[in-house]
Amino acid sequence: MFVLKRILAAVPTLLIVSFLVFWFVDLIPGDPARIQAGPMATAEEVEVIRDKMGLNEPAWERYQQFLIGVVNPDVAVSLRTGRPISTEIGERLPNTLIVAIGGLVVGLILGAIGGVASALKQGGWADTAISLFTLAGISMPIYWLGLLCIWLFAVRLGWLPAAGASTPSHFVLPILAVATRPAAMFSRLVTASLLEVMGKDYLDTARSKGLSEMSVILHHALRNSLIAAISVAGVQFGAMLGGSVITETVFGIPGVGRLLVDAVSRADYPVIQYSILMFAFFFVLINLMTDLLTQWLDPRARTA
Repeated sequence: MFVLKRILAAVPTLLIVSFLVFWFVDLIPGDPARIQAGPMATAEEVEVIRDKMGLNEPAWERYQQFLIGVVNPDVAVSLRTGRPISTEIGERLPNTLIVAIGGLVVGLILGAIGGVASALKQGGWADTAISLFTLAGISMPIYWLGLLCIWLFAVRLGWLPAAGASTPSHFVLPILAVATRPAAMFSRLVTASLLEVMGKDYLDTARSKGLSEMSVILHHALRNSLIAAISVAGVQFGAMLGGSVITETVFGIPGVGRLLVDAVSRADYPVIQYSILMFAFFFVLINLMTDLLTQWLDPRARTA
C-alpha cells in the first residue's frame, strides 16, 4: 500500500517537472533551426528546417508531442542527429550509472568505516585525521578535486588514465572523486549517530551478554546509525546524477551529463528536455527505494 501511494504521488510530480522542463527550455534564447542550418543559410532555408522540426507548431501541441515521446521513442528524436533520444541516452546511461552508483557505494563504505573509527577513537589522532578529511571532502568542489586527481594519478604517477571510459580503469578516478563528498557526509553522520546511542540500555544489555565492543557496535549500534545515512544516500545519489554534467566533462566520460552539455551548446532542445526528465525520474525512484530500505531497517517507520 505504501509503495502504491508513493508511485501515485510520483506521477503528478513528474508531470509538473515535464511541464517546467518543456517551457523553460522552450524559452531559451536562440533558434535551433538557425543553429542547425548554419550561419550561411538563407531565411527560406531556415524556415524549411523550422517546419521540418515542428517548431512552427503551437506550444501546446509541441508539449503534447513531448509527452507522447515519453512512451513512444519514435516521436522523441534528436534535432541534430535525427536518432531516437532513447537510443542516445541508452548508449551513455551505463557510464553515468557506473560512476554514480560506484561513487555512492564507495562513499557509503568509506564513510561507515570512518564514522565507526572516529566514534571509537574520540579525541585521538584518528578522530582528528578523519575530521580533517571530512572537512576537506565537504568543502572541495568536484571539478577541482577531479583535476587534482588527474594531475597526481594520471600525469605525475601515471597509474591511471586521465579521461575516457573504454576500460574499467578509466572509472577509478571519477568514482573516487565523486565518492569524496558522500564519504565525508556519511562519516560525520555515522559518528554523530553512534555517539548518541552509545549509552543506550540495549547496548548495555548486549555488553552484559559478553559481546565484544566491536560486535556491539557493528551488530547493534551501527544498524540504527545507518538509517539516517541511507536517508541521506538518496539525496546524494540524486546530486551525483545532477553533478554528472561536471564529472563527465572533467574526466571526458561519454555519459548523459556530457550529452546534456553538448545538447545545450547545439540547442538540441528535445535532448535537453528528455535528459532532465530522466534525471527527475531516477531521483523519484531512488527516493522511493530509500524510503523502503529505511522502513526495513527501522520497523517503527512502517505504516499500517
